[in-house]
Amino acid sequence: MKFLELNKKRHATKHFNDKAVDPKDVRTAIEIATLAPSAHNSQPWKFVVVREKNAELAEIAFGANKDQIIEAPVTIALFTDTDLVKRARKIARVAGVNNMSDELLQYYMQNLPVEYGHYSEQQKSDYLALNAGLVAMNLVLALTDQGIGSNVILGFDKSKVNQVLDIDERFRPELLITVGYTDDKLEPSYRLPVDEIIEKR
Repeated sequence: MKFLELNKKRHATKHFNDKAVDPKDVRTAIEIATLAPSAHNSQPWKFVVVREKNAELAEIAFGANKDQIIEAPVTIALFTDTDLVKRARKIARVAGVNNMSDELLQYYMQNLPVEYGHYSEQQKSDYLALNAGLVAMNLVLALTDQGIGSNVILGFDKSKVNQVLDIDERFRPELLITVGYTDDKLEPSYRLPVDEIIEKR
């Protein structure tokens, strides 16, 4: 599918039917999502695929998001790794000498950790949010490419997600993505004309 067509097919899906979502399709979408760019190739993301605990997750969502999470056959909770030093060293450890040059291993084991050590909390927060946005967009497009609907949810109590899903506090919840099929006819949202958002200097 051409990229323009894929983007035109992607719409926020807020009502789902009873059709099950194949776990293999979810895994494929996540695998594609992780091809997204990330700053320093840090890949600081973690995906939690929720099928059994949707009702518990819905309890900490706000407003209409509760019903949406209960209705969705799958909800993907996206987290980011707040320990960027460990993340960099994990990449080096998993990749190993077979996939990285000595210079690149040094970069992940030593250089990046030193750089991260100089980040303020605000810089780290911005860094994680940027990377979360990049991988989330890739994920919803990958789902769309397989004919699966999705919606990105920000309205939930982030202070309770780790406890509900039994996730280490090292990982910061960023957003929830409901996943499934719909019988609704989805209409595109209004987009500003491109000339309204471009300035030339």
